[in-house]
Amino acid sequence: MLTSLMIAAFLGVVIAADIAAYRSRRRFVRFEDAFRCRIRTCGYPSAIWPRLGRRWSRPMWAAWVDDVLVVRRGPVVSRIIPVRAAVSAGVYTLPAYDVRRCGAQPIAVCLLVWDGSRMEVAADGGSRLALVGPYLTAAVKDLPQAPAPRRRT
Repeated sequence: MLTSLMIAAFLGVVIAADIAAYRSRRRFVRFEDAFRCRIRTCGYPSAIWPRLGRRWSRPMWAAWVDDVLVVRRGPVVSRIIPVRAAVSAGVYTLPAYDVRRCGAQPIAVCLLVWDGSRMEVAADGGSRLALVGPYLTAAVKDLPQAPAPRRRT
């Protein structure tokens, strides 16, 4: 009797934690410019995120708020990591085998963090404008040229 009561209480706590995590994730995803991404470090580890490695992270959600990239990580216990950064180069394409779960045509951008470290953020090709955020000129760099209209003579 006592074990079944303990199991029921444990399941109740697990279900409540799952519902809270689901609501937190939905609230962040409904943010207008949120996009799904993967992140890795390009140089030495950052003081903000010391455990970030050179391999791609698990898929996360991120959004730009002014010049701060707000990253939501963690499947159940969500942590919000604000990364004050600037885009150091334009958007570039990655091979699909290099970064998984970022669509058929993944793109990436390199961020220069305020402490001098560099991070690489990869996302699906369709979220190009959300990926660069306030640094709109970085999104224009690698676009194909538009066809020129013919002149009438």
